Amino acid sequence: MALRKIGLLAVASLLTLLLVGAGGGEAPRGGKRCDVRDGRVAIPAGTVLLGEDGEGRPGRAVAVKAFAIDRHEVTNRQFAAFVAATGYRTQAEREGASAVFVQPTEQVPLDNAARWWRFVEGADWRHPQGSGSGIVGGKDDPVVHVTREDAEAYARWAGGSLPDEAQWERAARGRQEGSVTPASWAFDDKDKARANVWEGTFPVADTGADGFKGIAPVGCFAANDFGVHDMVGNVWEWAAGEGAVGLVKGGSYLCAMNYCANFRPAGFQAQERDLGTSHIGFRVAYRMPAR
Repeated sequence: MALRKIGLLAVASLLTLLLVGAGGGEAPRGGKRCDVRDGRVAIPAGTVLLGEDGEGRPGRAVAVKAFAIDRHEVTNRQFAAFVAATGYRTQAEREGASAVFVQPTEQVPLDNAARWWRFVEGADWRHPQGSGSGIVGGKDDPVVHVTREDAEAYARWAGGSLPDEAQWERAARGRQEGSVTPASWAFDDKDKARANVWEGTFPVADTGADGFKGIAPVGCFAANDFGVHDMVGNVWEWAAGEGAVGLVKGGSYLCAMNYCANFRPAGFQAQERDLGTSHIGFRVAYRMPAR
């Protein structure tokens, strides 16, 4: 996305509170009870079918050592605790702008993402839609507008690192055996959503049939059989890597059947490592203690 060439949108300024708190219990929203408890899930050593994506795409078997991973995406509340402890400022805060999804009012061709992405002045993790927006009421939403550098800084503070691609897919696939139809990672056999995705025609009509239009709090959809929530949908997640071009995994609330459709473990997107957006977040992986 050549988002840095898109004009800045001027919006009014409003300061918001820095949210810091401890996770626990359930948070109701969108008609759902969301399990927002913090914690780590132990992922046993095993083999992941890296890149497996349904019939004709078996992936390749990759051995993965045991590790632990956050049970949900890092939240605004958790990121605020990091900022309070360290004084860290994200790249969006330093630069004064970030990339925001702006829903068109009518259907547009899908060949140019600049039709629904804008580089918005004042957008950052505290102001997801730009100056004047805030995260009050969204403390348990995944933190967004974080670059890979921002995510890595939090991960170091938390005592871990970003998961590599094999770790990420191992956690996302759970105890998978054999081939899985790509769409079934996000929808059950009655077409009911298992994850927060775009339902309807992208980018103009999200029905919100899954309970949400836009980002959702963490833990609102059932965990997989490892006990990990939201590996598919809600927000893309940074994976570890090198070089100027990064990798995000798992799709987001903007992935629809008519566009993106990356709501599956094999789903990935190349992403400028220094560009945060309103649909990219992360979670942290941790080494297992030696026995």
